[in-house]
Amino acid sequence: MKIALIGFGTVGRGAYDILKARHNILKETVGEMDIAYIVASDRSAERLGKELPEKVVTAKDYDAVLKEVDIVAEATGAMDMAYDYMKRALEAGVAVVTANKAAVSAHFEELNAIAEKEEVPFLFEAAVGGGIPVLTPLRGLCLENEIEKVQGILNGTCNYLINAMFKEGAEYDATLKLCQELGYAEQDPTDDVEGFDTRRKLHLLIEMAFGHVDGDAIPTRGIAQLNGDIVSFLKSKGQKVKLVASAKPAKDGIEAVVEPVILDEADSLAILPDAINQVNVKGSFVGDLAFTGPGAGKEPTGNAVVADIISAATKSAMPLLKRGGKKLAPVKGRYLVAKKLSGDVAEREEGEFTITKEIPRETLLDLIDKDTFFARIESDTL
Repeated sequence: MKIALIGFGTVGRGAYDILKARHNILKETVGEMDIAYIVASDRSAERLGKELPEKVVTAKDYDAVLKEVDIVAEATGAMDMAYDYMKRALEAGVAVVTANKAAVSAHFEELNAIAEKEEVPFLFEAAVGGGIPVLTPLRGLCLENEIEKVQGILNGTCNYLINAMFKEGAEYDATLKLCQELGYAEQDPTDDVEGFDTRRKLHLLIEMAFGHVDGDAIPTRGIAQLNGDIVSFLKSKGQKVKLVASAKPAKDGIEAVVEPVILDEADSLAILPDAINQVNVKGSFVGDLAFTGPGAGKEPTGNAVVADIISAATKSAMPLLKRGGKKLAPVKGRYLVAKKLSGDVAEREEGEFTITKEIPRETLLDLIDKDTFFARIESDTL
């Protein structure tokens, strides 16, 4: 099998190193895995060409590359460029694996349709769980079960930041700055802390488990409103908050949301340490499963890319069920709100906080502004 590796940043280098380190084992078990080309930017190509034994080419050579390879491993992190690379590969009958959640989430329906038409694998395990193998088993679970719920912590930056706030008692801005200094948060952390990164990953889980939805329409609220007073209150009640992605079937569609959720401090998601991610899946026959591990990083994510390369080479990936389009159903819940609310929505007040009755999420949004913290309550003890 001849592979073209597109991009040689953190993920691309990780996949490259693993393919090199495991070359002999892979050759003995699944056949030759030859990195025939590395497609790099004009700026990087000359330098990489001197460092690496493989042929290093630029975008202008891509059509010629597609005529010679069996698998494209896309690891650029870009949006439009990555989409173009993947679409052209699939249209040429070349298998595609990628870690690019943004491009896959934005163009999933189109790219998957091309892959099905051309009968080639289109795999993106690394785009959801980083190093966690979740999409591969989920494909099989969907054949054997009705998936009743998917829920998890899908962003390591937010998990690390929240854990640090609960541990150190520091305010949000100071903790975010520390996360940036330690490399756990980008200099522009918007995608992470506002929940957009988590939303893209949830969208792909929904596509696997339930059917096609508009990913951009999934209700999303991040953690930027979290502060020390909220943390202190929750700690006094034996509770913890996490940024949680959830999706489940409802009578009128798929109930899906990304938002802060209050959990008992002993809950498996509440105790998840550092930047670790976890995806919980409930199947009608298998029951509750949990997939836990590093959600990012050179070697974990590179490992997921290599796993998909092996699946593509051996054509061993389970087929996706054809479920058609689904509507997003309204979300309801009990909420903790960092504001006193009057009227019929309040169950009770706790100092400056309100705990609501079960109400539609949209009703709550009508009562507060964008800077007010709220979290859906899933704990049985609050």
